[in-house]
Amino acid sequence: MKNTSKTVLVIEDEDFISGLISRSLREEGYNVIATSDYKESIKVIDSMDLDLIVSDVMLPYTGGLDIAEYVKNASRNKDIPIILVTGMDKDVLSTTQIQVNAILSKPFDMLQLVDLVNSNLKRKSA
Repeated sequence: MKNTSKTVLVIEDEDFISGLISRSLREEGYNVIATSDYKESIKVIDSMDLDLIVSDVMLPYTGGLDIAEYVKNASRNKDIPIILVTGMDKDVLSTTQIQVNAILSKPFDMLQLVDLVNSNLKRKSA
């Protein structure tokens, strides 16, 4: 399946993990933009039409939860699916009030992430 019209923002401060995620999504046909911190990510979110966000929870100075909260409170972006990846216990994150579409624990299977991206984008366009 080629998804060249879909753009995914990958927010990850570990270059190796960012590269793996970005490469896997590009191989799936997605346009991928990679950022590594809150400030840079917000600039992209505010200036581009995105279809989905994959974000690490732990980022320098702030985290993926802050980005998710920003997105969900910004009317232009509130419907963008968000997938969080984390080294934290998923159960801790499930207590947050911020609504995300999925939480994956590190280390995760890249095929599982790609499947989550595909299914969330199908659901969004349905």
